[in-house]
Amino acid sequence: MNAFNIIVKSCRLLVGSLFIVSGLIKANDALGFMYKLEEYFEPGALNFPGLTDFALPLSVFICVGEILLGVALVLGALPKLTSTLTAVIMAFFTWLTWYTANCDPFGTKMIADAAGNLVEITNQCVLACGCFGNAIPLTPYESFLKDVVLSILTVPVVWGAFTGMTKLNNRRDGLVMIAGSLILIYGFGELMLQWNFPVLFAAICYAAAEGLKKRWEGPAQEYIMAAAVTAVCLVFQFVTLNYLPMKDYRPYAVGESILENRKSAEELGLEPPTYATQYAFRNISTGADTVVLSSDWLRIYNEPWFKNQYETVSYDGPEVKVSDGYEPRIMDFQIVDADGEDLTDDVLKRDGNVMLYVSKDLDKANTSRQSAMNEFANKAAAAGWMNIGLTNAPAEQNEAFKEKHGVSYQMYTCDQTELKIVIRSNPGMVWLRDGVVQEKWSWQDIPEWEGFSAP
Repeated sequence: MNAFNIIVKSCRLLVGSLFIVSGLIKANDALGFMYKLEEYFEPGALNFPGLTDFALPLSVFICVGEILLGVALVLGALPKLTSTLTAVIMAFFTWLTWYTANCDPFGTKMIADAAGNLVEITNQCVLACGCFGNAIPLTPYESFLKDVVLSILTVPVVWGAFTGMTKLNNRRDGLVMIAGSLILIYGFGELMLQWNFPVLFAAICYAAAEGLKKRWEGPAQEYIMAAAVTAVCLVFQFVTLNYLPMKDYRPYAVGESILENRKSAEELGLEPPTYATQYAFRNISTGADTVVLSSDWLRIYNEPWFKNQYETVSYDGPEVKVSDGYEPRIMDFQIVDADGEDLTDDVLKRDGNVMLYVSKDLDKANTSRQSAMNEFANKAAAAGWMNIGLTNAPAEQNEAFKEKHGVSYQMYTCDQTELKIVIRSNPGMVWLRDGVVQEKWSWQDIPEWEGFSAP
């Protein structure tokens, strides 16, 4: 084996394994990735609002496709097609993360409105690419650097495919490549994700592909292998979409304290981020405008050279972050009643058990299991639990919903974006005790009170 062949196989191993992990993390929370795609489709971002209705199918397609490409790279299946698609994807995502990293949040862009007229709107910058979901939040610049490295690693992969160096693995190469991939995925999952399921998932994908490889030697062998891996991915995707993500990295995950995650830097004795306002001044001699941060202006506004050379243009510039610091993981969780009173602390600090019945979009909530939720709530209330509903709807709509569906617990209003983070299911149930999340259920998995034990 020559040195370049080793490089090609090493790059296939690295890129393929990372694709599997990245695709699995997104497939684990395809709704979260869908929300990220919707951010990109906004007029102030890439301006593809027509794709918003297709965000979920696109999310699933990207997740499954990324895993499929990763498995194919490791196994050497369909090398020309696989390497070409990988190169195209990496070129696109490298451009996308570059575009996102260079987005000016204070800039504007021209777009055409519904009537075809050009209008100026503010840029809507996507602050995280969603490459690894909530598991590994990367800034756009970090994502760009990651994609640059992967793009470089893709070059030998393409070269190997089009020079005939890469072919479907033989038995020996297959054992080496699969073992190497599983070791890499295990290490990544252990060190970066605190989750060992990715290595099991990858092993199942490899087993499905290799099993059919041995039993099907016809001309469509590699496509049959791809179909087997696709089936494994779709089963996993079906489960996570219809129930809940297998691994939750959000600040409302089981074991997380909502009380602690809402605390400010001051409450925790930590340094908060610092901000300053951009002031605009004009040089009297040259007419050129310059920006001075409010924190710097305090040091120079009385200096003779400044007073003699500059005149004020505006003190109403945007606020910018000057230095990083601790920011609460939860900022917009607020339980508001019909009178506008904030009941959040009353609920989170209550002694004992609290069950939240959450709907991120009451108009679209699945009500087929509402009677089961009502039955659980009634029995929980008799046992001394607090039961409350949290929705995105105003008080009048909550009351109408209660009357229509025989709901006995009080329903309150909460920020819709925050409810999407609390639980992906619509509706869903979240069990709290002393402000700490104990368990979560989708509407398809509502627990029976009989046999349900809680302190």
